[in-house]
Amino acid sequence: MKLGFIGAGKVGSAMAILLQQAGYEIAGVASRSQISAQKLALRLRVPIFTPKELASKSDVLFITTSDDAIASVAADLAEQRAIRPGQIMIHMSGAHSSSLLSPCAEIGAVALSVHPIQSFASVDRAIALIPDSYFSIEGDEGGYDFAREIVEKLKGKHFILKSESKVLYHAAATTASNYLVGLLSVTQELLDVAGVPNDVGLQAFLPLVEGTLENVRKLGITEALTGPISRGDISTVSKHLVAMKDLPQILDVYKILGFVTVDVALKKGTINEEQADKLRTLLK
Repeated sequence: MKLGFIGAGKVGSAMAILLQQAGYEIAGVASRSQISAQKLALRLRVPIFTPKELASKSDVLFITTSDDAIASVAADLAEQRAIRPGQIMIHMSGAHSSSLLSPCAEIGAVALSVHPIQSFASVDRAIALIPDSYFSIEGDEGGYDFAREIVEKLKGKHFILKSESKVLYHAAATTASNYLVGLLSVTQELLDVAGVPNDVGLQAFLPLVEGTLENVRKLGITEALTGPISRGDISTVSKHLVAMKDLPQILDVYKILGFVTVDVALKKGTINEEQADKLRTLLK
């Protein structure tokens, strides 16, 4: 089975390299960036084609362009009649369903979205992180077996996602990854205001973050919760709020996250309803 990749960015490059290492034949690559295409083609030792040419040479066609370009690439391929019935087409966007490929599905293609739940800072980091990751699979059930196969070849795990759930799913991924970075930025700003030396700063807190994530992994979200809200320590929370009175944006973040954390503490059973109400009033 021959695989083709339209799009030579971080995700497409990493997937092409990993799947070739897993034993799949890569028919070639296509990209609107000639530099990216040449770089990936050289690494894979495969030719560069136009999207239409590549479609004719591939049993499975991955569209790993930017999200904004997926639909137009699919529409162009359909208009050129470059897709044949039964050909598998996959995009890897987390935000969009396989409906972006509907022009090709209408002429018989098997359309899927297969999304690795991972953060891609570079091609090499993606290559290191994709194996053992979870993947969501969504789209035409006729392609599920192949999607499962490639995930298994990458030593990953998978679950099936309903098309209508894709947007909320991606919001969850954004919260877990991108907003964690935003939250750490807030932490850094608090440390700066507190006068913690820059050469220490966040580095001193990363073991705390990593330890918390490990607790979540081993114990689950509820049992991993510690800290002042978990023990109903209203006095400490009050002091935090006073200390942040001149940092309104950070104060808002603290209050919103505090509200969420009160619910977790209640679920854990370490505070009662009366304590929860007092904390919520304080955090308004």
